[in-house]
Amino acid sequence: MDAKTRIAELTSLLNKYSNAYYNENNPLISDVEYDALYKELESLEKQYPEYKLLESPTNKVGAKLESKITTITHEIPMYSLENSYSIEDIEEFYTRLYKLFGLNPEVTVEAKMDGAALSVTYDNGSLIQIVTRGDGKSGEDITNTAVINNLPKLIDYKGRLILRGEVIMPKEVFKNLNKLRGELGLPLFANPRNAASGSLKLLDIKEASSRGLEMFVYGVAYSDEEFATHKQSLDFCKSHNIPVSEFLYVCSNIFEVEQALNKIEDMRFSLPYDIDGAVIKVNNKDYQDEAGWTAKFPRWAIAYKYKAQQASTKLLDVIFQVGRTGAVTPVAVLEPVLISGSTVSRASLHNEDEVKRLNIMVGDTVFIEKGGEIIPKVVKVQEQLRPDDAKEIIFPENCPICNSKLEISDDDAKRRCKNPECPALIQGSIIHFASRDAMDIKGLGEKVVEELYNAHLINNYADIYELNADQLKMREGWGQVSADNLINAINDSKNVPFERVLFALGMRHVGAVAAKLIAEYFKSMDNLMDASFNDLEQVKGVGEETAKSILSSLNDKSMQEIISRLKSYGLQMEYISSVTGSSLQGSTFLITGTLDKPRKYYEDLIVQNGGTLLSGVSKNLNYLIAGEKAGSKLEKANRLGVKVISQNEFLDMIK
Repeated sequence: MDAKTRIAELTSLLNKYSNAYYNENNPLISDVEYDALYKELESLEKQYPEYKLLESPTNKVGAKLESKITTITHEIPMYSLENSYSIEDIEEFYTRLYKLFGLNPEVTVEAKMDGAALSVTYDNGSLIQIVTRGDGKSGEDITNTAVINNLPKLIDYKGRLILRGEVIMPKEVFKNLNKLRGELGLPLFANPRNAASGSLKLLDIKEASSRGLEMFVYGVAYSDEEFATHKQSLDFCKSHNIPVSEFLYVCSNIFEVEQALNKIEDMRFSLPYDIDGAVIKVNNKDYQDEAGWTAKFPRWAIAYKYKAQQASTKLLDVIFQVGRTGAVTPVAVLEPVLISGSTVSRASLHNEDEVKRLNIMVGDTVFIEKGGEIIPKVVKVQEQLRPDDAKEIIFPENCPICNSKLEISDDDAKRRCKNPECPALIQGSIIHFASRDAMDIKGLGEKVVEELYNAHLINNYADIYELNADQLKMREGWGQVSADNLINAINDSKNVPFERVLFALGMRHVGAVAAKLIAEYFKSMDNLMDASFNDLEQVKGVGEETAKSILSSLNDKSMQEIISRLKSYGLQMEYISSVTGSSLQGSTFLITGTLDKPRKYYEDLIVQNGGTLLSGVSKNLNYLIAGEKAGSKLEKANRLGVKVISQNEFLDMIK
């Protein structure tokens, strides 16, 4: 290999490894190996300076900054928006405004960018701070890391200005970024929103600059100058070269609002960036102040979400995955298609009943949908386009991983592998144990678990606590830093509360909610181990199937041995109450559908205020908090006469 080719190869490799180490916390080679490659490049560049590349890591351009990202409190809270999904919801919003003001106020309708919300502060003409939304009360100060191409650092305004906006990554930039990452062997971003959010915190300035981030201001939270209307405030921003959305309509009635919503939707997929809806706001600032805010939302604004995008593609194959409980799930292998800003080549088929309901065959042309779900799903088959050589989907009789005979469960009719030695079950249980909602062991993801399992370093999740840095740093792709990081994360997990330890064990039917109820009732692992079937049935929200599953798991000798080991490693085995209020004392709750915040946010509020979470709809349930696409739980709650409330009504209960 000649010097020019070798220099180009080393430059590409070292940039790839640096990016993984500094910005993705995922070292691909050891520190020693990196240093050796770096010195080789340095030596070659001295001998052949004419072949040195601009992006060479030896240029020291875009080196890792020493500053750390800190969390700060927002001067003015960053509220979320209430969501709506139909024109009827908008009519209801208008009705509320009429009751409040005695008239139909003028409103604005503007495109809702699908990105990451930021707060930007200017003082005396200078950009002094950029902060992420965070939880609305506080966010991360990314002033020194965020590179937003169209946001001016200086403006011709000497007062103080706090702006709210959305940072986005254009579709073409996203496409090229993922293409480059694919060529470098790096994991792809799921969509432009995730790519934009991750790019804000890059410590490599040169890399951050290449991400092409843009921002569109959608509101002025504070200004020394007063504005009569929302539109005036955005016109002020525009006059000072601060970017705002070009799609804003002022409407005087519901009919004009509907027209504006349709106009924005018509151009939705032709825009150079993603939008996922529109935002309707009362235009008059005095009316905004009069309407005020709930605990979470302004009463004078609402978001209108467009329907999930669908795309047509071809079903090439169906593969079968084995989950941690042994359930065998069909996955559609698709001809790649772009949908909602990302390329999709896999989609969920859920189960055998869903395959029959869809009447789907390999070779069919299908519609897939990607809405709020992370995993796309097949929603319809175009049977009129079915080819003559279409093949029936045959479910396996044996486990696709270990070849054990599959059993069909009585309770859910799913085919399951019951072989405790099946690699899929073992690795799945370890991945679940380390997951964020369980033990939250950062760095112990799917690939690392697979590597350590194949190396015979872990064969169950108790083995995690036997790992040491000396073992890890000797492995290919590991170094002292990455080894220490994982061991530190493992040690930190010993402080995770008992209810999450219980959830992490992965007992069938014991989700995070049930684990919390059980931990709260029995108070300790010892008490739970001594519990009878009747004792378990006394726990609110624990039914017959869950009780049977718990007894079966805890009576298993291998599980008993694992629990004993986890105790000896110092994991939390006693329940500590986190209740701080009593406004929900004695009331039971269940959440269904999609809400504006992660479900855990609302679950924590319920528990902190003395409420009890249930894992299913029953006569013991007092309140069902229903979001978008609530489904069968909502239907059952209505049949049983359970009170159904919105997230806003719930938040009003704890004010």
